[in-house]
Amino acid sequence: MNKFLFWVCTVLLGFVSLPISFGLMVLYYLPKILQDFSQSNLNKVDSNESQINYYSRDTLEESM
Repeated sequence: MNKFLFWVCTVLLGFVSLPISFGLMVLYYLPKILQDFSQSNLNKVDSNESQINYYSRDTLEESM
């Protein structure tokens, strides 16, 4: 019910002031966007660290 009320208010405010409506939509989706962005950055860091570990093992094996 809260989502329904939020979207009804957003649409009604869109008729009054379009920037306010867009601002409400950004505020609605912003936490999920930031969470996905930070999660993807953490995955990139993890994959880079594992690539560095494999590279260092390979170079150690070659140097022996």
